Amino acid sequence: MIRSADKHDLDFLVQIDLLVDGITESSETQLINEDQGKHREKIMKFVTDTKRGAFIYEDKTSSERIGMIMYSIVNRDGKFLWKTIFNELDRRLFQEDGRFVEIFQLWVAPDFRRRGIATTLKQMVEEVAILNDVNLIYTHTEVQNLHVIALNKKLGYEEVRQGPIWDEVIRVSLIKKVF
Repeated sequence: MIRSADKHDLDFLVQIDLLVDGITESSETQLINEDQGKHREKIMKFVTDTKRGAFIYEDKTSSERIGMIMYSIVNRDGKFLWKTIFNELDRRLFQEDGRFVEIFQLWVAPDFRRRGIATTLKQMVEEVAILNDVNLIYTHTEVQNLHVIALNKKLGYEEVRQGPIWDEVIRVSLIKKVF
């Protein structure tokens, strides 16, 4: 079952976002309280901001959260507080007003992968894009995530860039035109 995330999902969304970034409760790298608060505020925007959102995929029998996706409607021409690669991409890829949907985070529990959950979550984001008159979806993944790159290409995404974004890690940037 898929549903929109709400404030009750905040701890789950924060936990998964940190997990994907390699930070766990048992990690030697502990976020200081101030950083934890800032991170929580950042993730809270995905359940409160009208230009962001998140979907939760729950197991039908146990109601356990087994997948999630977070996204933002962004303007490529806007000012960013962090390094982005959007200005490196050909402006003609974007619609006239510069808006696009950026997939912020996609996660599926390891025991439930390769069952179509990621595909379903990405299709939900496509519906959001269409409902908001946004014709482009952007995502990226690390170059070694071959199965994720293959999934994106299977869903109609095209590779538009390869290289570092905010650190030295080589990432593949992909886009999909939805109309």
